[in-house]
Amino acid sequence: MEDKNFAILLSNAGIIVVHNGIRILIDGLYKDLGGNFSQLPDWAWNTMQQGKGELGNIDYLLFTHSHYDHYYAPYVNQYLEKNQVKGVLFPPVDDTKGLEEQVQMYEDKKITLDAAGCATLESDITLRIMTTRHVDERFHHVPNQCISLEIGGQKLAFLADADCYESDFQAAKDFVADIVFVTPIFYNNAVGRRILREQIHAKTIVMYHLPSPEDDRFMYHKMAVQGAKRHALPDEETLIWNESGQRIAF
Repeated sequence: MEDKNFAILLSNAGIIVVHNGIRILIDGLYKDLGGNFSQLPDWAWNTMQQGKGELGNIDYLLFTHSHYDHYYAPYVNQYLEKNQVKGVLFPPVDDTKGLEEQVQMYEDKKITLDAAGCATLESDITLRIMTTRHVDERFHHVPNQCISLEIGGQKLAFLADADCYESDFQAAKDFVADIVFVTPIFYNNAVGRRILREQIHAKTIVMYHLPSPEDDRFMYHKMAVQGAKRHALPDEETLIWNESGQRIAF
């Protein structure tokens, strides 16, 4: 029997969340201009441009921040031109080329958050963001929107390139999740693990934002595997995602 509620890896940090036919794409319209990760697969982009299949007419597009390996303005423009989308959570506006113009152009699609950083997407889907700085000190000025989705009583969190900046997570006391998606860098940091366990209270930890095996020149997968061996607790489920199609039901 097909799962009604699941998250599935598209590639890199691109995740599709499905709940009773409603589809949400997180950081899935990107182009890795730096060559550090895997590109959006050609088959996926071709399908998206045609507005067909499981990747056509996604209900909600959510982006954590403005870096090209999470958000690429030309792809977002082309997707919105060819597909019917209910709402978009744009990255915080900065000097990224095309971002400010795009937000203005698609103001009618912009997801509006309340004072607590929340929005109701569907009757049983609530979005919340918690903003912290980017993990790379060169980009501490780039806001990273950690995304939380409460879906039918289950909570999923996507931290993307969040830094292990503990005070931000402590201030967001109700930013908790059953399943949390983090980078190996976050997980391998002692403060990061403390955030996952004491602030977010995650039961399942998924390490993601990894290149596919054939593109993994910096050995991110090895970092993830070694981290899990050293630090996973018996009562935690720890998964490593680096291949399109990996999925988890919830």
